Order: sequence, then structure tokens, then C-alpha cells
Amino acid sequence: MVEEVLPAAVVEQIRQELLREYPEMEGAEMVITPCRASPRLPDVMAKVGLPATDEPVEIQHIITLRKDVPAEDGVIIPLVLRVTVDAQGRIVKERRGR
Repeated sequence: MVEEVLPAAVVEQIRQELLREYPEMEGAEMVITPCRASPRLPDVMAKVGLPATDEPVEIQHIITLRKDVPAEDGVIIPLVLRVTVDAQGRIVKERRGR
């Protein structure tokens, strides 16, 4: 199986969008990891009252931005921003940690 790769233009668009919202992440290391969205299993769909579908499992990508910044006292603080995007580059999920 061949993993889908996000086009460079989409990656740059996502990076610019994230930097507008999180300017402190300028210069952060970016890692892109492909993953599969959870399939919609018929039994799970039935439990929540939704009709079962035979939709293909969508390929998504996890983009992680990581940067170490020094605090005033010299301690290094890791800043991590992790977003999940769909194949079109739309942000599906976002998580920020320190």
C-alpha cells in the first residue's frame, strides 16, 4: 500500500494558517505523519442511531510542530502543536501542549 503525501502547496498553506494563529511557533520543526481515520463500523453506527455506510476509510495526516524555547530562568520549555488534517488540508483536530 502506498501512503498518500500532502502536496507541498497544501503543507505551506497549513503552516501559514498555523503561524497566523500561533506566531510563537515560527521556526518550529515540522513533522508530517500519515494516518487513517477510524472506520465507521456498522455496529457502532447502529448503537448511536446512524445508518451504516460503506464509505472508504479516509487518509488523514498528523502535523506536529515542535520548538524548544528558553524561559527567563534558562529552563528549556518544549512547545508542541499537533493538528490532524484531511486530504484537502482542512484542520480536523488541534491540540497544543507545553
